[in-house]
Amino acid sequence: MSTATKIVLTTVAASALLSILLVFQSVFV
Repeated sequence: MSTATKIVLTTVAASALLSILLVFQSVFV
């Protein structure tokens, strides 16, 4: 894979993890 593809996948994965963490915080807090 090219470097740009890895950067895009990493950014998408990071934003997905952040959104999941925000959902968990709003549910449990």
